[in-house]
Amino acid sequence: MSEVLALGLPLHVLVLDPDPAVAGSVRRALAAESTLRLTAVCSLRAALAVARSGTLSCAIAGLPLPEAPGAEAVRRLRVAQPGLPVIALGEGSATDLAVAAMKLGAADFLTKSAEGLSTLLETVRTAVGRAVLLGAEAASDGETVADLGASAPPCEGIVASAVAMREVLALIGRAAPSDVPVLIEGETGTGKELVARAIHACGPRRLAPFLVQNCGALSSETLLESELFGHVRGAFTGAERERRGLFAEAGEGTVFLDEIGEAPPAVQVKLLRVLQHHEVKAVGADRPYPVRARIVAATNRSLRAEVAAGRFRPDLYYRLAVFPVHVPPLRRRTADIPLLARTFLARFEREEARRTGGFAPETLEVLRHYPWPGNVRELEHEVHRLVLTVRQGQRIRPQHLAPPLRAGARERLSTGEPLARCLARVELALIRERLDTLPSKAAAARSLGITREALYGKLRRLGASTRGR
Repeated sequence: MSEVLALGLPLHVLVLDPDPAVAGSVRRALAAESTLRLTAVCSLRAALAVARSGTLSCAIAGLPLPEAPGAEAVRRLRVAQPGLPVIALGEGSATDLAVAAMKLGAADFLTKSAEGLSTLLETVRTAVGRAVLLGAEAASDGETVADLGASAPPCEGIVASAVAMREVLALIGRAAPSDVPVLIEGETGTGKELVARAIHACGPRRLAPFLVQNCGALSSETLLESELFGHVRGAFTGAERERRGLFAEAGEGTVFLDEIGEAPPAVQVKLLRVLQHHEVKAVGADRPYPVRARIVAATNRSLRAEVAAGRFRPDLYYRLAVFPVHVPPLRRRTADIPLLARTFLARFEREEARRTGGFAPETLEVLRHYPWPGNVRELEHEVHRLVLTVRQGQRIRPQHLAPPLRAGARERLSTGEPLARCLARVELALIRERLDTLPSKAAAARSLGITREALYGKLRRLGASTRGR
């Protein structure tokens, strides 16, 4: 039984397809879940009437429909019941249809074949579970799903309640349909690979491979060149047979180059040729081969500073940085910490088959005040540890947290601090967060519900600079 059903939540699933045989196939594919309530309709008009009732847990829509071209039915169903997970069904050769459906917010795209429908039940469970979790987390923080931004694509694994992360989601939505190179910048552990995967998954290349190479993970320049571009037999000691590189394996997909700042000079030259001429030579080869894959790169250091220091080619930097995306550190997106903590808790409880009593409010407050030098990855590891160490059904309280977290949070929220100083520090931290994440002081003032003049007054009173934007 699915986790969602185990929580006592009934599932009402809508099946929309003009062919009754498809509805029959879907019914058989979902037969293992006896508690499902299925409603089958053969027209979009009837489906929208059911969706407007707000009772659906999931919709399964065969595409295209006579009343709606392409994947338009996905959009209309999600308008009729906001937040409704829609699983699109189509023919195996309908690649463009699959891409269009995902762009319009479909939870997944499956083929109508027996092989495609064999995963339908698990796909429904995953889609409904994700929607329930997102809805519960958004409600607990006073936000609705719509507040995350209508232009933001559905990005699995990315929690975005803070303004700074909603801006990242918007950038993902703009970058995904294009072939432009993307440079993702951010500290270690902020989730740069998740952003890269989201750009790939939300774009027209989503059905092609997404391949990853950490440019600092291989000990020699030749090995990295071989991994990326391939080599011919005898190109170097140990090259006993020909090898295809990641760019050849990716085809029309995406190659994600993590820690691009670690790439040695010879690799930088070849990457520049990929970006300029869409071709490259395998190690030891005489002729180049064409390259069609998109490049998304990431770095945890300033590439501009690396260029200034002479360690990174400026021409490659400007080619890669056509579309930069900065992922903020966790200490700059504290509004996301409760959401992230609960999301990780649900995941690790499921993976470890252990159920805790959830986070006590004071525990979430400690988590919010810890500086998280290891960013989201550190929070993820701490929640995993908590699931394994607290007793079954036990509420997670501050004393269960690792000592460094308790100590780090105490440094930022000292119990002996006078109330006025504590409030001033919290007020300044909030103002700085808004100034860091919004484009101007005027925008920051509007978000705080005060005038720009009042914001300047607060900054002066708190001893902060009023210069800048």
